[in-house]
Amino acid sequence: MVYTKHITVHKLKHLRQAKDYVEKAEKTLVNESNPEHLTNLFPYISNPDKTMSMQLVSGHGITNVYDAANEFIATKKLKALAKGNEFNFDPKTGKIKFNVESLEKNNAVLAHHLIQSFSPDDELTPEQIHEIGRQTILEFTGGEYEFVIATHVDREHIHNHIIFNSTNLYTGKQFDWKVIPKEKTKSGKAYDVTKNNFEKVSDKIASRYGAKIIEKSPGNSHLKYTKWQTQSIYKSQIKQRLDYLLEMSSDIDDFKRKATALNLSFDFSGKWATYRLLDEPQMKNTRGRNLDKKHPEKYNLESIIERLETNELSLTVDEVIERYEEKVDVVKQDFDYQVTVEKWQIDHMTSKGFYLNVDFGIADRGQIFIGGYKVDQLENGGCVLYLKKNETFRLLSEKEASFTKYLTGHDLAKQLGLYNGTVPLKKEPVISTINELVDAINFLAEHGVTEGTRFNNMESRLMAALGDAEEKLSIIDDKIMELTKISKLLIEVESGYSQTTIEELEKLGVNPKLKYLDIHQELQSEKMSRKILKNKFEQTVNEINTFNEIKATTLEENKEKSEGKRI
Repeated sequence: MVYTKHITVHKLKHLRQAKDYVEKAEKTLVNESNPEHLTNLFPYISNPDKTMSMQLVSGHGITNVYDAANEFIATKKLKALAKGNEFNFDPKTGKIKFNVESLEKNNAVLAHHLIQSFSPDDELTPEQIHEIGRQTILEFTGGEYEFVIATHVDREHIHNHIIFNSTNLYTGKQFDWKVIPKEKTKSGKAYDVTKNNFEKVSDKIASRYGAKIIEKSPGNSHLKYTKWQTQSIYKSQIKQRLDYLLEMSSDIDDFKRKATALNLSFDFSGKWATYRLLDEPQMKNTRGRNLDKKHPEKYNLESIIERLETNELSLTVDEVIERYEEKVDVVKQDFDYQVTVEKWQIDHMTSKGFYLNVDFGIADRGQIFIGGYKVDQLENGGCVLYLKKNETFRLLSEKEASFTKYLTGHDLAKQLGLYNGTVPLKKEPVISTINELVDAINFLAEHGVTEGTRFNNMESRLMAALGDAEEKLSIIDDKIMELTKISKLLIEVESGYSQTTIEELEKLGVNPKLKYLDIHQELQSEKMSRKILKNKFEQTVNEINTFNEIKATTLEENKEKSEGKRI
């Protein structure tokens, strides 16, 4: 596991002290009987007094890592000289003298000190950890800032100390370390944007070497994060079970029996109902008012009793347990796009998920992390992604870590498919709605409920969903017609266009320089989406018609039986 820390250096004396601490020999010496293999990885600094040892110290943009502080200052002098600032003429010597103390004006940041610490459980060598740090800081700074990195082996947890100059080698500009003040955040706590960027790069590179990566906490310690994360998960689980029980219970006693069967403890003795999961290591009860902030009394005893009075079906405890497990499984499988990813598009895999290679711009490349719960791995080394349209994924640029770009599930699906030649399978949201309602109606019918408020409400919602599906099909048809027309015009342009063709494209708001292949994937995706939605629509309509026929026949038979009894 990798932990990081950031310290700003404001004073010249601290800069020199930090450099000395980083390079402290007894912390960085590693015995190596055959050190030659290391020289191809990166420039180590040899200790002339110890022929069988090398120091895990290296640098970038500087000549001598042991004089790094002065080289940092020299870079800052060059910047000042270019601007003509802080240089004074000394009449005694007849020379121009730089005022070094001016670097400390306005509490300026002279350098940034980063610590990157690794767990012994990662089983990484000091050399690997040093290389992880070197690659991390190179990518983080884009190679535009001088730095010194030393790997300390004096403790059980091996750690890198990295100090980089705040002045850009090429432009002379100050490194922009961004922190959002607490007054401008919803949490009321300051948010360190740049440190978060550094951690993202660190995690990506460390995971390539097999280091275990943990999600970063909303607080500043792993303990705080663990507490926050588990409480959030427990609330979600409790709410899901309660909502399910409100649908599947006939009265409060039935609710209590089924809650116990679903391992949900309850206490209605206080002002607010409290709940606890018995199949999870939850130590503290969760108040019902914290489960729904808009309707805090929803899970109190009185509200539950009132809600259960509207229910019309009766299920056994076993049926409720079986049904709940099915519902959880369906929720896990919901998605908007199914995308096939080739092996070469995967940068590397971790126990938590996949880092995918994504190109952007003309010559830039980065990685996007996809959690394992969104991925099915294929035997050929590739994988299948299940993405939601509006979820966002952060792109980690290899050239500039401070570059921030987010891709939606829609854009990511499109880009991945564009490069491997596959067409993302687009699943219209209304399909999920239809599936859920059909499933619910079938379940009610299986248990003898074919009338009443709840059943009629489900039927009404299903008919509305079918109406939405029909409207969506019409929109897709129009989209396909438009894309087909554009495709034909683009093919004409590529074959030897006329001025009329260009004018037609411009009327449609299309750049004539666009290539047919640029919209081919979108056209194919819309066609596949139409086919899937149309099949679901027709299948559902047929099922409704069959169900209504059976329902009408049953009602007629019941009517005849009733009249026969009266005779």
